[in-house]
Amino acid sequence: MTADEVCKLLNVSRETFSQFEAYLALLEKWQRRINLVANSTMADVWQRHILDSAQLIKFYPPDTKKILDVGSGAGFPGLVLAIMGNVEVDLVESDQRKAVFLSTVIRSLGLPAKVHNQRIETLPNMAPDVITARALAPVSKLLKLIENQISPDTVCLFLKGASVEDELTELQTYSTMVPVNHPSLSGANGVVLELKHKSLN
Repeated sequence: MTADEVCKLLNVSRETFSQFEAYLALLEKWQRRINLVANSTMADVWQRHILDSAQLIKFYPPDTKKILDVGSGAGFPGLVLAIMGNVEVDLVESDQRKAVFLSTVIRSLGLPAKVHNQRIETLPNMAPDVITARALAPVSKLLKLIENQISPDTVCLFLKGASVEDELTELQTYSTMVPVNHPSLSGANGVVLELKHKSLN
């Protein structure tokens, strides 16, 4: 997909489009020095990264204000969601060089986001409305990592691949969380895994 096709699908403003372009220019510059994303995905960055991340917005619960993005890496989906607006984003990234990149993008674009250069297990409760993660860990391990961030009202949105069904078989111990798989807009094998407490369903 081209940049125009992705932005039309997402119905974003010209200003948002410009911010995406500025973000991707910084990504391309830093990618030469540190491995932020797989080099093979750079040729299709709008579909593989921007669209993949931005599609999470339609799964926000009403009145979502705070997002916690875990294992933020190059900022997908966290920085994309910050650029899309109407939320504050806390990005958790333990790799110092990646955390510096994230801070650079936030400062350059004036985004409503903050980087926490530490492991998620050491972070105090941030009271997020939504917790996001992409390609960080299997679902059962991921829920263990973020257990002190989850309240009965928290919705988890994880960008997953074809192995998601195998991961969900290990979820019996987390019976309070109900999983729903949504087809991804960005690829045939992709899935948006939505997890909510039973009380929210």
